[in-house]
Amino acid sequence: MSLLLEVQAFLAQIQAEYGEFPLSSAEKIIAAVSGGPDSLALLHLLAQRGLHPAENIIVAHLDHQLRPSSAEEAEQVCRIAAEWGVTCRVKQIDVKRLAQQGGLSLEEAGRQARYHFFAEAAAQFEARYIFTGHHADDQVETVLMHLLRGSGSAGLRGILPVSSLAGHPGRWVVRPLLNSGREEIEAYCNRHQLQPIMDESNSDTTFFRNRLRHDLLPILEDYNPKIRPRLQAMAAVTAADFEWLQEQTAEAWHKIHRETGPGWLRFDLEGWQQLPLALRRSTLRMAVAELRPNLRDVGFQAIEQARRVAEQGTVGTEATLPEQMILSVGYSYLMVRLADTPTPVSELPQLISEEPQILAIPGRLTLANGWLLNCEWLAAVPSEQFVQSDNPWIVYLDMGDADSLIVRSRLEGERFQPLGMEGHTKAVKDVMIDRKIPAELRPRWPIVAGSHLLWIAGHVIDHRARLRPDTERVLRLTLEHSNSHMLNTSNSENL
Repeated sequence: MSLLLEVQAFLAQIQAEYGEFPLSSAEKIIAAVSGGPDSLALLHLLAQRGLHPAENIIVAHLDHQLRPSSAEEAEQVCRIAAEWGVTCRVKQIDVKRLAQQGGLSLEEAGRQARYHFFAEAAAQFEARYIFTGHHADDQVETVLMHLLRGSGSAGLRGILPVSSLAGHPGRWVVRPLLNSGREEIEAYCNRHQLQPIMDESNSDTTFFRNRLRHDLLPILEDYNPKIRPRLQAMAAVTAADFEWLQEQTAEAWHKIHRETGPGWLRFDLEGWQQLPLALRRSTLRMAVAELRPNLRDVGFQAIEQARRVAEQGTVGTEATLPEQMILSVGYSYLMVRLADTPTPVSELPQLISEEPQILAIPGRLTLANGWLLNCEWLAAVPSEQFVQSDNPWIVYLDMGDADSLIVRSRLEGERFQPLGMEGHTKAVKDVMIDRKIPAELRPRWPIVAGSHLLWIAGHVIDHRARLRPDTERVLRLTLEHSNSHMLNTSNSENL
């Protein structure tokens, strides 16, 4: 099949598959043209072979300023466009400086600059579609690159035939040559006497993609001569699987999502924990995408760390996500927020007042956010029966014959002897930081004390209040919330 027929079949297929993709000949379209064989062949097919009226095509050429010849190459693209009756728009960007400023590779800085420029051109000419020259060999290299980087299904699906332009709803990137190989495209250029610009950087193996193309793929072809079509097929299968997973994720998100505010969102903890593993992972990725829509390549390990923290469900624990994002476990919710965003109203325990309050033994004290603190005497019980308790909101203390306790906030510079440190002291402030109690909640975090600190609620007791073999009376302290079914979480360090 000729290249023209392949592209015509491609366009017919995507118009059939994408119901919201009616490409009218009256519409303006952007053609991304670097001047290389693929983009030049694409422009020739569009403007010279009748795929789209030349007067409705706008060539967009970005001069990356990476080579001395780049300005001359831009002029050459414009000359060809003029010969074929096509409007040409050129922009110059110092991509090397852009990469340095953003801490990006040259490849990534160039990619970002190109798509930003394409979006500008599309807005200027009110074009919905941006055509690029990505071809089958680009697809193979992309899939292999993502495979080596440890990508999930989002990366292994490779380059999509049609994708929305990130951050620009209603605009689409179309890749008509994605089923056509590099050799076929170069043969087309020769057949039609096209003179593409040959970019010498394509031979520079300091670039990761070029090393794959020139070094790794030939080795893989020794193992499997059909490695290229195999990788293309894997991308197609993975893309379909990913699309189905996205549909399931959207449905799950609708069920568990609670609310979203500036720089944060919450979803139901119990509902999330009941999802299948694949959906627990994908909804966490969706939460990241909601807050950082332009973030690409979120690593597996970051999602896994956050997932494990969320699955344990220990109230107040946090996990770090990429790009200054934090996942935190609430009493009945999971929150993902930007690190510099204040935490919304908490469901964690807080003191109602900064003034210390007396808690009689036995007795009960009301705290903020729907919490109650109870204390009661038990008959003496051997301490080993309590060592394995899995509820951070219940502790057992040796209090002798005390008849009351004090519930207060932390004191300036206060230190105590955390259980497990064999009598060594540590600053309360440092323990709260280590236990990831949110900074804005620390000033009113409930602390139970007698002559010294006894319990940082929900976290750790003082070594001096531990149960001993000769303990005669056991004091049980319990923090309860109105949603008491959520209390059973794992944190044996509290004992």
